[in-house]
Amino acid sequence: MDRNSEKSNIGYTLFKPIGEQHEFPHIDLENQQVTGTVSYKGKTYITVMVDLKTDAIKVEVNIDDLDNLSMDKDSYIEMFKHQAKFLIENHISNPKKYYDELNI
Repeated sequence: MDRNSEKSNIGYTLFKPIGEQHEFPHIDLENQQVTGTVSYKGKTYITVMVDLKTDAIKVEVNIDDLDNLSMDKDSYIEMFKHQAKFLIENHISNPKKYYDELNI
């Protein structure tokens, strides 16, 4: 056996929260509109407004400070699109309450 095949592939990854806050300040179940924000240390970096009826997305980004975030702009947009669809399809107007009840 060569040396590379004898090396162990076992290990672990430590995930540590960095303090980003993902919030949904506006959820309109009837009109299928959801607004999500990403904040860090009290400052909002990205606001994503998703309109599922019209399949429209509006994004407001504080470009100067975007490097401090853990994901890029496109990843946040995709995340909020998927979360908006989940919230609307499941009639969830208060995500915090919903997840608290699941004990997540």
